[in-house]
Amino acid sequence: MSRLSGEKSMVQANIRISVAPEKLKEILQTFKAVVGPIRRERGCISCNCYLDIEADNSICFIEEWQEGADLNAHLKSVRFGVVAGAMKLLANEAVIRFHTIASTAGAEAIKAARACKT
Repeated sequence: MSRLSGEKSMVQANIRISVAPEKLKEILQTFKAVVGPIRRERGCISCNCYLDIEADNSICFIEEWQEGADLNAHLKSVRFGVVAGAMKLLANEAVIRFHTIASTAGAEAIKAARACKT
């Protein structure tokens, strides 16, 4: 049982990878193929893949899950197996972080911060 499976708060998974230039297209195609199916998994809030504009051939794969049990189930899934398999082909090890999120705010937080006179 993972540490995350009992977590009832939202969990964000961040995977940052550096890809050899000749493998970039292949890795992006692999991630593109799994993003849609991952989004349909139980508990998935979002799943996105981004290219870092400041680091050549660096990809950030970000998933948000309603709770740790949903993420834990996903980590055991065939779709995450595809992501994990793609990461094994990399020369450098991926940087993987899981963040527990207790609360979120939107534009109202910016308004409130900018309106506050300190």
